[in-house]
Order: sequence, then structure tokens, then C-alpha cells
Amino acid sequence: MEPDKSSNADRITREIPTSRDPYFDNAKFLAVALVVVGHAWEPLRGAAVGGRVLGAGQSFIYAFHLPVFIVMCGYFSRGFSRSRNRTRKLVAAIVVPYVLFSAVYVVYTEFLAGRHMRWDPLEPYYLTWFLPALLAWRLSVPLWQQLRFPIAIGLAVAIWLFAGLVTLPSMLDAVQVLSFLPFFVLGLILGPRHFALLRRPAIRVAGALTLVAGAAAAYVLESSVDPEWVHWRRSFAELGVGAPSGVGFRVLALGAAALLTAAFLAVVPARRTWFSRLGAASMYAYLLHGFVTLFLSYQGWYYRISGWQVPVLTFGCVLLAVVLMTDPVRKTFRWAVEPRLEWLFR
Repeated sequence: MEPDKSSNADRITREIPTSRDPYFDNAKFLAVALVVVGHAWEPLRGAAVGGRVLGAGQSFIYAFHLPVFIVMCGYFSRGFSRSRNRTRKLVAAIVVPYVLFSAVYVVYTEFLAGRHMRWDPLEPYYLTWFLPALLAWRLSVPLWQQLRFPIAIGLAVAIWLFAGLVTLPSMLDAVQVLSFLPFFVLGLILGPRHFALLRRPAIRVAGALTLVAGAAAAYVLESSVDPEWVHWRRSFAELGVGAPSGVGFRVLALGAAALLTAAFLAVVPARRTWFSRLGAASMYAYLLHGFVTLFLSYQGWYYRISGWQVPVLTFGCVLLAVVLMTDPVRKTFRWAVEPRLEWLFR
């Protein structure tokens, strides 16, 4: 993926897509469906429900589903530094939904748990960490666009490594913000020609085989590798390993994430599908599904499911994602997910 001889900023401006490409909406739909499944499986894995298969499946999903989402966020942030009304977009699409959902999720958990919880806007709760992370990444766009390709990637990886070497404060989930940064920067650098390369038949076959191999590796390693390595939220000290081992594990996790992300994007359908239109509303599924998965995590019966019930649960999660991206849900919750704030600005 060699950069053009012109500057990154000029190249990015030329390659901004002018119309919706169903390929990216398909990718967003599939990625957010995996997010929903992953959040539903996580409490079950913690309670040893589902055995080795569910544990391996959850590690496999977490190895690439967020990197996929973040690469696309970077890709569609390429015109951010040149767009008009940048402040309005950040406030309406990120700041207001974050404040609203972070507070509501805390109140909702208070109700479920039957105990008082303190809301701190600087301490993202549950899945809301992604919004301040996206805010930080987008604010950094002008910096990355001024750097040459190898320097931008090298700096992002250095920051990613720093997040593991040092135990950072929990404020705004700094560890995850810095750990996922390389994927956002990669998305900024990639252009349509790179995604076109992934759509070639041979690459698509290789991608499918890579995903199968990744799932098999996750199954083999399930009992011997801490799943926290693919969650990117703990320092080496918190994981109980020294710097040399930590760097080695982190490099392997980053390589696996990059490879599986490319493989996933290679197998995403390029044509318009029945879920292409839904993918345009992926943020609705992301922000709203937590009310269901959190509810389930506080139900005693949820931890007694087994056998055929796990696949049924998984199918139900995909169905939930579909429902949350439909037009009725979008119309009902647009005020929260995509608030119109014309009255706020001059």
C-alpha cells in the first residue's frame, strides 16, 4: 500500500467517495452484528457458560470486529479536516449522544443492580467508551494527514505500544483509545483502490480461508491465552506479564487483528444486499443494543442456558441488530442518536 507522491491530504481529498457504496454499508452491518453477539457472549464466557466453543468464538470476534469498525471510521473521516461545520457535526454526532447514553446507561444499571452508581462523564460506562474515542481520533485527523505514510503508521504503532507499557488512568478509557488508534490511522490512509484490491476473487478466497484458520487458532488457544489480549484494555502490568512478553503478545495480537480485519473486509459482499440500507444506521444498533445485553447479564436464568440455546441466542442477537437498524427504530430514537441541533448554533 504505497502512498502517492503527492501529499496525504491532497490524495485523501481526491479519493473521498461522492456516493454511498453498498460495500461499506454491508461491512458496517456485519461488524455491528458481531458487536452485539460479542457483548451478549461476554458475560456467559465469564461464567464459563458455553464451554470452549463459545470462549473461542468470543475471542475470535473480538480479535477483529472493532478494528473493522474503526478502520471504516478512519476511512470516512478523511474529509473531516476540510469539511464545513465540523464543530456542529462533532457535537451532534458524538458529544450529545455520549453525554445522554453514558448517563442513561448508568441509571439503567442502577435499576438492574439495585444499587447506587455514580455517573462521571470522564469515566465512560459500558459501550459508550467508543464515542469519546471517536471524538479524540477525529480531532487528531489534521495531524495524521500532514504526516507521510510510514511516519504516520509508525507513530500510531508507537502510541499503541505505549498504551501497553504504561498503566494509564481510566479517564475516557485512554488505554483503548490509544490501543485502537493504528486502525483509525490506517483507515485514514487507505483509499478506494485498496478496498478494490480486497474485492478481487483470489483475495476473497484467501480472506475466507484466513477467517477459518483464525477461528481454528482461537479454538486451539482458548485455554492457554488470556482473552484480554484482544480486548486492548489492560496494560502489561495489569495482565501480569513483563515488558518483553507483553510486547511479544501485543505484536502478535496486532498482527492477527490486521490480518483478520483484511480477511473480513475481503469477504464482505460488494453488491447491494437486503442489509445494505440497514448498515447506514449501524450506530443505532451499537448504542441501543446494550439495553438488551445488560438486562440479560443481570438475569440469573441467562447463565443457565446451554446446548442448542446458545445458537438460538446468537441468532437472536443478529435479529436484534437488524431490528435496531430499521426505519421505525431510527425515527423513534433519532433525537438521541442523531440529534438535530440547529437551534443551538448560529
